[in-house]
Amino acid sequence: LMAEHLTYLASKSHGYVYEDDDGRMTSPDENFAREIMQLFTIGLIALDEDGTQQRDENGTLIETYTNEDIMSFSRAWTGFQRHDPRGNYEDDNTSGSRNRLDPMYIDERWRDRFPKSDLTGGYIGDTYPLCVDVPDKMFLRPGGKYRLLGADPLPEGMVDHPDLRYGDIYGIKRMVLDPAGDI
Repeated sequence: LMAEHLTYLASKSHGYVYEDDDGRMTSPDENFAREIMQLFTIGLIALDEDGTQQRDENGTLIETYTNEDIMSFSRAWTGFQRHDPRGNYEDDNTSGSRNRLDPMYIDERWRDRFPKSDLTGGYIGDTYPLCVDVPDKMFLRPGGKYRLLGADPLPEGMVDHPDLRYGDIYGIKRMVLDPAGDI
């Protein structure tokens, strides 16, 4: 329901709309990104540790984010879509034949693929190490769990197998390295 009320359900990236939909210039829906920042996390005005509002050298209140930040954060909320209705639940017409029971999934075609800036001048995820910066064979550590996400190295090609989206895991192989293994 939150995706409906905060309007990020079926929000599409500019790239998808321009290239694949109808060629118009557009932006993702900014409502959820704004609500997250304003109501649920940092608020409108920067605060000191004691909760007093921060001011610059001219005495003006310091805002915590800009409209450019909202535009960047809204791109992180693109691609969310509902699963199809299930006949044993939604077909009773009380839900308008919309699946509100299962978690949403990301439609990779609608997803914004580009980096999203953070509030400190960097990018979201910058603090995570690059693959070249971790020790050799780190991915083979004991107890490591693996999921086959597809053969395509591009983000849009790394999607869950369709059977996993709907809970049917038959035929899907799960692999866990033996913690007592030699690797």
